[in-house]
Amino acid sequence: MKQQFWALISLLAIMVMALAACVSSDMSPQQTNSAAQLLRLDYVSSIDSSKRQYFVYLPAGYQQNSDKKWPLMLFLHGNGERGNGQDELDYTLIHGPLYEAWVQKRDLPFIIVVPQLQMFDMAQVPYIANRSRADIPGRLTDGVPPRPELFSSTRPIAPAEPVGDMSTIPPLLPDGWERAEQDLLAMLQNVQANYQTDAGRLYLTGISYGGFGSWFMASKHPQLFAAVAPVVGWGHPDLMPPIAQAQTPLWVFAAGRDSAVNKNYFYPGIETLRQLGHSKVRFSMLEQAEHDAWRQVYAGEDLYSWLLAQQKPVADVAMTVFDQVHVLAMDSDQLLRNQRVLVQGDRIIAVAPASELAVPEGATVIDGASRYLMPGLAEMHGHVPPLADFSGMPARYLDDVLTLYLAGGVTTVRGMLGHDQQLRLKDDIASGKRLGPTLYLAGPSFNQHTVTSAEQARERVRQHKREGWDLLKIHPGLSLEHYQAIADEAHKQQIDFAGHVPEAVGIEQAILLGSRTIDHLDGYMAALGGFDKALTAADMAPLVALTKANNVAVVPTQALWQTIIGASDPAQLQSYDELKYMPARVIAGWQRYLQQPSGAYYSGDTAALHAQNRQRLLRALNEADVTILMGTDAPQLYSVPGLSLRREIPQMAAAGLSNYDILRSGTALVGEYFADKDRFGQVKAGQRADLLLLEGNPLQDLSVLYQPAGVMVRGQWLCRATLDSKLADIAAARLAENQP
Repeated sequence: MKQQFWALISLLAIMVMALAACVSSDMSPQQTNSAAQLLRLDYVSSIDSSKRQYFVYLPAGYQQNSDKKWPLMLFLHGNGERGNGQDELDYTLIHGPLYEAWVQKRDLPFIIVVPQLQMFDMAQVPYIANRSRADIPGRLTDGVPPRPELFSSTRPIAPAEPVGDMSTIPPLLPDGWERAEQDLLAMLQNVQANYQTDAGRLYLTGISYGGFGSWFMASKHPQLFAAVAPVVGWGHPDLMPPIAQAQTPLWVFAAGRDSAVNKNYFYPGIETLRQLGHSKVRFSMLEQAEHDAWRQVYAGEDLYSWLLAQQKPVADVAMTVFDQVHVLAMDSDQLLRNQRVLVQGDRIIAVAPASELAVPEGATVIDGASRYLMPGLAEMHGHVPPLADFSGMPARYLDDVLTLYLAGGVTTVRGMLGHDQQLRLKDDIASGKRLGPTLYLAGPSFNQHTVTSAEQARERVRQHKREGWDLLKIHPGLSLEHYQAIADEAHKQQIDFAGHVPEAVGIEQAILLGSRTIDHLDGYMAALGGFDKALTAADMAPLVALTKANNVAVVPTQALWQTIIGASDPAQLQSYDELKYMPARVIAGWQRYLQQPSGAYYSGDTAALHAQNRQRLLRALNEADVTILMGTDAPQLYSVPGLSLRREIPQMAAAGLSNYDILRSGTALVGEYFADKDRFGQVKAGQRADLLLLEGNPLQDLSVLYQPAGVMVRGQWLCRATLDSKLADIAAARLAENQP
């Protein structure tokens, strides 16, 4: 099969090489059409707040066809065309489809967007430092300028050499297009909103550095593009899974004599796509060409014809607009007032003042007047029931738990104990088969019963990695030897471990061995003797400093732990309105605990002191700028999924966290924690569309979180009426279950 696959690619390469050479040697430019326009649009870069411009090419006939929707092409230039986005923008005319359309006056039926990448630290690169404005081609009044000669090469044509391991090869180039991701998304949205673009025909192509940038953007936003064509820029295997999952059509071009980009590096990425089942990949190796193979590619017709044949269903690109809303982006504590936020699919694609951003035709508009929009919240120590029915629970219990999380504004859950088939549940939610928050899941527990030796512990780590769990869950009972084996193998397998601190391990070793988070703070209490004596700042300082120095985060779960240790008021717990959403079997178990509290964590007569120590520690951790992540350990004792945040947040406030710090613990900091998984936790272009629409300003009053005007999860909008209806349905089901 492999031989047939590569044989097909080789044959395609020869055919394209010959065709491209034929086209480029017999080119007759189209007649000048004065209706074509080249616009320079202003923007402020999100990278450095500089005022810059980008090109937008409007094809001949655009003005005359007011009802026509035109394909939109984003072109990313190579390294040599960087600049200040002002007078140096013209360097982007040297190569690519804009050169063909504007300089060579070819009648290309695309709106073409051409930005310019910042210089960053590249100004002294010889071919940039020595460039001249004389190199910039102009559009002639009559005729077209001669095309430059192709790069010459004395390199012999040689077969590609296999590359077995790309793990040591960085997936991105220094200071590349990934730094301009937010700017690119904003440009596309602006053009889509203000010009006659075809929503199903957004194309991406780029050369050299821009080829690498094309791979990056395709990997980060595969749902945006109808097709992608990287030219003389290879894609790293690590970037391929999202592209393969989305089945984004690709045509990849490489040069057989390329002296700048290693042609051998194209094959691992292409092979990865094949192994992942991507069936829409074309790969052309132009064997005779040097690095400027793009001249042949863009001078011909084949690429443009292929692009125009690729189209996404319009249903895949539906838009939602939050209009006239005050935005708390969570990159600072500043509000952006009277904004429009555009969502396409599961992504935020633009955030800008309402006066500067048009509402796209056909978009669903959500009234944000006098309301506040912020990212959805995360539960960083949550639990999700098994996919199968269990322990006599109602059959609908799983879906009810997922709904309760969303009703509480929780759009992301780090599930901290894996069950059989739970990974399928995660996939079902991600694919839209089931409604719920995005799940990142720990596997089944590592404890004294599941770990029997150091080698078995290592194999269990490898097994969890193979199965696809996002992290390992640590429970009490492990020996130090077994914990060390787990930690060492987890680092080798590049999978996080987190959770409790086993007594035999201790908090210092857990931190030093790399636990990603310390959950519940019990490890600190055990080390400091905080169960039955008042702790001072001096007592806590060494462990707080160690936590900060090792970049370990904490998930406090203070409200639940007050109940577990015996410090909560039983009458108050049983008065919680949200208990009506939990099955009677669950409530009965919680009530039994209050009547007969027990367990390793129960503190009895010293419970109040123990609770005070936890609050003192949380305050000290916050003052030391240790990362604190929002979590409640729901569903557990009187902690109802999603709605438990209204019990945890006051505890965090009482420990001295500001409103902004509390919000950050459940949004931006969680996004940073999961940065290798996705982009979310802020209201910015490119971020996952997990949003809360609030009736008041959460910076002033956190209680507005508890009754949101609506919740958006991965682009799906649930208004207040929908949430109330779902909650009422759950409450009614609980009442019905209790009827004789």
